[in-house]
Amino acid sequence: MSFWNLFSSGRIKECQAKVRQEPDNPQWHFELGAEYEQQGRYPEAIAAFQETLKWAPRSAEAHFNLGVLYEKSEQGREAIFHMVQAGNLFSEKNDTAHKDKARTLLKDYYRKFDFARDSRPPSTA
Repeated sequence: MSFWNLFSSGRIKECQAKVRQEPDNPQWHFELGAEYEQQGRYPEAIAAFQETLKWAPRSAEAHFNLGVLYEKSEQGREAIFHMVQAGNLFSEKNDTAHKDKARTLLKDYYRKFDFARDSRPPSTA
């Protein structure tokens, strides 16, 4: 096991411990998701970011990360849904840089997954 993997697995254990201590704290779920994502453990990252949204449904960052992860997992409807949410929430925060990044990725996702942009955003329900 490389030093980086050893460090990352230790960081995941730290985040898991924080989640156990404060299961209703969205920050710990988000950090756990980011660690899983960094290691390429996409299903676990998706679950952690979904848990983040359970406690902080207006987290633009969690929606953004979910959009990216769903795109990597070839789940187009979910990728588009979460990227639309991220763009809208970043816009509400007047975070132009992140809104523009979300909109650029959204255009790429519409093309990649062959969805019409003028249709309603797909729902994950």
